[in-house]
Amino acid sequence: PDMTIDIAKLKDSKQFLNLVLENMDAAIFVVDENLKIFQFNDSFISLFSPAFSNVSKLTFGSASGCINAVNENKPCGETSFCSDCTFRQSLKQALSQCRSNKRQPLERDFQINGRRVKKYLEFSCRPIEYLGRRMILAFIYDITQIEHSKRQLKQKQKQIDIDLEKAAQIQRSLLPAKRPDIDNLNVDWFFEPSHKVGGDVFHIYKEHDTFTSCYMLDVSGHGVSAALVAVMVKQFLDHLHIKGLRNGIPYQPRAVLKLLDQQFPFERFGSYLTIVSLLFDTKTGCLTWGSAGHVPPVIVKNSGRLKVLEQRGGIIGIDRNSNPQQYETVLSARDKLILYTDGLVDYFGEKGSPSNIDSLYQALKTMGPLSADRMVNQIVAQRHLKGGNTPADDISLLVLEYRP
Repeated sequence: PDMTIDIAKLKDSKQFLNLVLENMDAAIFVVDENLKIFQFNDSFISLFSPAFSNVSKLTFGSASGCINAVNENKPCGETSFCSDCTFRQSLKQALSQCRSNKRQPLERDFQINGRRVKKYLEFSCRPIEYLGRRMILAFIYDITQIEHSKRQLKQKQKQIDIDLEKAAQIQRSLLPAKRPDIDNLNVDWFFEPSHKVGGDVFHIYKEHDTFTSCYMLDVSGHGVSAALVAVMVKQFLDHLHIKGLRNGIPYQPRAVLKLLDQQFPFERFGSYLTIVSLLFDTKTGCLTWGSAGHVPPVIVKNSGRLKVLEQRGGIIGIDRNSNPQQYETVLSARDKLILYTDGLVDYFGEKGSPSNIDSLYQALKTMGPLSADRMVNQIVAQRHLKGGNTPADDISLLVLEYRP
């Protein structure tokens, strides 16, 4: 048989029209200027579950169980709340202006099956000719479940934000609380995480005699997972510092790198990290350092000349550093040692651009005579020239100024 569907016949078919009306999720009904109902579909009954199935000639408030109509036992237009009813106003406006209205929200309590129920709805309406009169065709869509889900998600996100803020406070507590009181050394720093918490951590310790140790590390990734690994690494390095104090001999940088590589394999934590570890004699200016894949520290001379400490070994966690190396140099008076993470570099050009590091170096060359705190302020000021938005990567900067 010929199964071709004639659209014109479908439009004229009452059976097809009834199928469409009764299978739509939206409640559809026809009302006059007083919101008295003249026709409705089954979805209206399903949505409001009135005690009676025939709601014709009732006003919308009575038929739907609008809590205002129920409490005052009055039809639409006669309760003390009707003058503020956006649904009523919109329908009357559509009728008077002969213009359809777009979807609008409607939050209302209804009495359904003897219980007070809050529903979140959306409605639209359009003027029509029905029974020889100008009336309104109204559509109501139930979005209660969607709205509840949205509110639950907002509440969960709010709790996540609270937890992240607490985690950020904990992470900040891992950084130096104040400038350390170390002879011949002036220290300042700047830190800003990318998503409230991140994977950057740095610290400075006063060791035996004239020695000071320091590190700057960057755990891969962002957020809570990176921060948790950073916390564990910080605790491990604190342990090495305390153990060194007990033994009377601070750990050399190569020993720090070797122990980190043993304790933090990628297979265990699913993260890797870069770090620069150094030991500085504040009496002689002798600097010993080792690097595991970290961005190179920079010595800024008082004249503005730079010395980049480029030597570095493999990354902790993914490169096996069975025999990490360490290197030595000597700082002169007023020299500044700059430690940082790659998040800072991205604010001296387009993110990921190879030229960014050169731009950073050029900026540092102009800051040779500055003290540690003024240098930090100058670098941060240039960082903010790129915009005040949340950085895409954690930003850490530590400046040590040798002042014998």
